[in-house]
Amino acid sequence: MPNSRAVAGGVAGLARNFVNQGPAEALRRFNLEGMAGAPAEDVFVALTDMLCPAGGTIDEAIARDAMLETVADLAAAGVRNFDELSADDLREFFIGVVSRSIEGKILNEVGTNAIAAPSDIGGVERAQAMLHDFVEGCVRDEFDVLGTDLSDLDAAAIDSFVDDLYSAALDLVEALGDDG
Repeated sequence: MPNSRAVAGGVAGLARNFVNQGPAEALRRFNLEGMAGAPAEDVFVALTDMLCPAGGTIDEAIARDAMLETVADLAAAGVRNFDELSADDLREFFIGVVSRSIEGKILNEVGTNAIAAPSDIGGVERAQAMLHDFVEGCVRDEFDVLGTDLSDLDAAAIDSFVDDLYSAALDLVEALGDDG
């Protein structure tokens, strides 16, 4: 999951710089400093284009889709201007991106028959709902267990966390497929 780890690292770096140096400086790293004060949705779409441009590999598309789905959730929740985001807003964005990246990768594995899926639609829907709850819960738990926020997560911690969670989620879906 190198693309998802890189995107998660980019979002964590943005959050770290936002908290420590302010919105304009956080965006400068991505050459987006002119977007300071813009709607958060616009900033995150531009960030998506920087971190995961269109036209890449399947793994890059999974990371891009995770970012865009999370942006859509923020827009639906009525998130305001980028400059007005809180550390909690940035944390929620990170959680959404990481969770959706892992879910997308697992669902891609199911779709390419690398792992078995339940044989009926109800079983598939239950497995997908369980996967979502499991992954998002694990991401949230990781923050609680570590007693950390995005400002003190480094690249190695993010890489390890994403890889470990992906493996655990893959094991869960494989077990669900075996039971279905």
